[in-house]
Amino acid sequence: MLGSDGKISHYVAAKNDITETKRLQKLESRAERLEMAGTIAGQVAHDFNNLLAPIMAYPEFIRDELPHDNIALAYLDTIETAAKKIAEINQDLLTMGRRGHYNQEIININSIVLQAVKEMKARTKIVTCETSLDEKIMNIKGGAAQIHRMLINLFVNAYDAMDDIGMITIKTENYYADDTSMAFGRVPKGEYVKLTVTDNGCGIPDDIIQKILDPFFSTKVADKKSGSGLGLSVVDAVMKDHNGYLDLSSKVGKGTSFYLYFPITREESESSASTQLRCGTEKILIVDDDDVQREVTEQLLKKLNYKISSVSSGEKAVEFLKENQQDLVILDMMMPPGIDGTETYRQILEINANQKAIIVSGFSESDRVFEAQDLGVGAFVRKPFTKSTISAAVRTELERDVKITTLSS
Repeated sequence: MLGSDGKISHYVAAKNDITETKRLQKLESRAERLEMAGTIAGQVAHDFNNLLAPIMAYPEFIRDELPHDNIALAYLDTIETAAKKIAEINQDLLTMGRRGHYNQEIININSIVLQAVKEMKARTKIVTCETSLDEKIMNIKGGAAQIHRMLINLFVNAYDAMDDIGMITIKTENYYADDTSMAFGRVPKGEYVKLTVTDNGCGIPDDIIQKILDPFFSTKVADKKSGSGLGLSVVDAVMKDHNGYLDLSSKVGKGTSFYLYFPITREESESSASTQLRCGTEKILIVDDDDVQREVTEQLLKKLNYKISSVSSGEKAVEFLKENQQDLVILDMMMPPGIDGTETYRQILEINANQKAIIVSGFSESDRVFEAQDLGVGAFVRKPFTKSTISAAVRTELERDVKITTLSS
């Protein structure tokens, strides 16, 4: 302000703290980077799924044709083991790309923790695993297999951080968050199951904490066992799939704690009767645009004595069914450039309003899958599948009571 003599006598300064703004900008930039990497990974993994189908299925066929003492059986065991490991990495890619599939179940997370700890203890006698599990833990809703895989990734990460010796502590508790700030964002107000995984390893330097969830980021040196670099990015993706939140605290030389917040559910679990796996003689039409996947599915079901026909597109399926009645149709969801599984089923219903069908896909259950199920499609089966998986889905659908579908004009 100017004084009576025309000179500045005093002034007022305004200061804005942009620390929080910069932090949020970094988080936004990181989220965009992860989304792009996840999209690419998901597309690659989807292509791998179809290529994996014969590698996983055919060793069993070959084994059935060989005498029990044939030396080639050992080679088949190696192929199957390798195929399973590839499938696990591929599933990590799908999970990271938010394209993995898992069934929505009512889960007590303590049981998953105990199973994962048992598996970890079998891997090493040096690293100790201790648990502190709340006996009155609330239920959560999600995929048990997916959470189990995520826990194993966390345990392996802790194992590596401790240079193969030390202690991992796992704690579960019911937790109420009141809009809590954390390293990777905020935990909104609400009720959660909080899972804490702590190790007393080397800790994480501040300059790389914001990078550890990035796909393919790894601090492993050349002389140590290599990894895919997907472990913690999969943890992040699984938490997002479950509408949960991930946080951590770490001190170099002291160790690291990961905090996982799962929204609780008050739904009660239902005990489901086990499905008896058995063969059948019904007529089944396989609809899949991928030649290899179509052939594998056909061979799997022929082994179970079903009468199989197959076509390579939804349009061909519709024409085939006009002249050939089938007890069940197995529909691939994505069949570019033609119509997808949902539209195929919609047109099939115009031919036979009671046609039974199941959907198969390498992607997760999308809105289009839900539309198909609203029309009357039964199970959703994720690729790559085994004989037991597809046979269970087929048998369940064939024995399911069908309500007559009325199509709106």
